[in-house]
Amino acid sequence: MPDDTSPVIHPRVRTVLESDRGILETFGIVVHKAQHGVCELSGTVADSMVNASGFAHGSIAYALMDTACAYALGSIERRGVTVHGNVSYIKGAVAGSTFDTRVEVVSHGRRVATLRGEVYLLDSGQPELAAHGSFVFQLREETTTD
Repeated sequence: MPDDTSPVIHPRVRTVLESDRGILETFGIVVHKAQHGVCELSGTVADSMVNASGFAHGSIAYALMDTACAYALGSIERRGVTVHGNVSYIKGAVAGSTFDTRVEVVSHGRRVATLRGEVYLLDSGQPELAAHGSFVFQLREETTTD
């Protein structure tokens, strides 16, 4: 997790990171940036996330992009829930592999936002596209409590 004073993490996103600690730890996620509708984060494939074929389970790439979507929305002071995610897998990863993920808000209205993302595998020294996807989030009204 980034330092709470990091200028590249929008204050609204910083408040959510603590609540998401379990998700972040499960997927080994480190948030590097969440500003202006863009989120960049990274994750490492744990041994427990490798399937019988010896490759990282596809849910890792999905989870990285889905999580980055929530933080990208938070960085424009919006909050939502995933209603659709479409991911294409390009290259497999193994235990210990490191991913870099970048998601950006493509458009948003009052009720729906669309986002797109890419996950890059960093094992070879050069980033290689591992997966890409598009997501639709239903935006939620912010409520305040006194």
